[in-house]
Amino acid sequence: MNENYYMMWLFRSMGMNLRKTYILLEHCGSAMEIWNADEKMLLQISGITHQTISDLNEGKELVTDWIRELNALGLRYISINDSCYPRMLKEIPDPPVGLYIKGELPNEDSVMVSVIGARRCTDYGRNMAFKLSKDLAKDGIVIVSGMARGIDSMGHRGALEANGKTIAVLGFGHKNCYPPENKSLMEEIGANGCLISEYPPDTEVTKYNFPQRNRIIAGVSQGLIVVEAGKKSGTLITVDFALDDGRTVMTLPANITSKASEGTNELIKQGCPIVTCTEDILFELGVEKMKKQQKKEEKLAFDLSDEEKKIYALISSEPVTLDYITKMLKIPVQDIQYILTMLELGAAIQKLPGEKYIRCL
Repeated sequence: MNENYYMMWLFRSMGMNLRKTYILLEHCGSAMEIWNADEKMLLQISGITHQTISDLNEGKELVTDWIRELNALGLRYISINDSCYPRMLKEIPDPPVGLYIKGELPNEDSVMVSVIGARRCTDYGRNMAFKLSKDLAKDGIVIVSGMARGIDSMGHRGALEANGKTIAVLGFGHKNCYPPENKSLMEEIGANGCLISEYPPDTEVTKYNFPQRNRIIAGVSQGLIVVEAGKKSGTLITVDFALDDGRTVMTLPANITSKASEGTNELIKQGCPIVTCTEDILFELGVEKMKKQQKKEEKLAFDLSDEEKKIYALISSEPVTLDYITKMLKIPVQDIQYILTMLELGAAIQKLPGEKYIRCL
C-alpha cells in the first residue's frame, strides 16, 4: 500500500477530523508509521483515546474496500505529501489531508481563477459569468468553481464552451451530485476537466460541508472573481478565505439597485478592483506581465549564440561573480567580459559593484 492510501486510511478512520489527523502525523511522521505504531505509544499522544485506536483498527479492515471503490469509480486519491497535490493549496491554513480526483489536474504552471457568485443570480450575472469564463479559458486560464446553481455553473459552462479547462470543487462525495440537475455538467467536467473533493465518494450532501469546500476553491486559485453576490451570500465566505490566503479578489460592476449585488457593491467599497473584461483580470493577476517576460526570454534565447547561452545560463536572480563564470566555463576571460558587456547592453543582465552580475530577464 502506498503513502497516499495510508493517508486516506488515516483521515477516514479519524472521522475526517483534520486537527486530530495532523496531530498524529506531527507525532509519528507519516501515516504508515501510524499504521505500524504500538497502541501504547499512540495512547500517549494528547487527544488519542481507546476509541481512536478502535476507529483506526476498523479502518484497517475497510481500506481494501475503499481502494476497490476508487478503482471502480475511476477516481484517484492524492495526499498532501504527493508531488501532484496543488502547491498553492498546501500553503493555506488547514489544507486538506488529501483529495479524491476524477480527471486531470492542471499542471503547476497553469493560472487558475475562481469564478463565483450567487445561486439566485440575475440574467446579467449568468451571462457575464459565462462570457468571462469563456474568454479566460480561451486565454489558457483554468476556471475554478463549486458547481452550484447560478454563477458557478455558468462559469464551468463558459470554460467548457471554449474547450478550456475547468475544476469543480465538490462539497460532497463523487457518487452524489448537487444540484441534481447538474449531473450532465458534472460528467462533462469529469471527462474534460477535473472534479475534486475532500470527502469520500459516498459522502452525502450536507450544508455544513460547503463552507469547508470554499476554502479549497480559494486555495487552489491565484485570483477570485465575484460576479454577483447578495449581502449574506455564501460567496462572501469564499472571499474571506481568499483574502486570508493573500489571493487577488476582483468584482464585476454591480447594479446598485439590485439586492443580488449588495455583497458585490460592499466589496467594491472596501477597495476590491473592478474588472470588466479579460484584459482587466489578466492585469490584476500580473499574467500579461508574465507573458511579456516569457516572450522576451524566448526571443533572447533565440538570438543568443551558443557561448552567450552558456554564460547567461550561469547568471540568475542571485548575483554571480566574474571569477565564478570564468571557473565554470573554458572560455577566455576577455571573451567572457565581451559577452557580459553585450548582454548588459541588451538589458538581459545588470552589472553590480564588485564584478557581479544578475539577470534582468
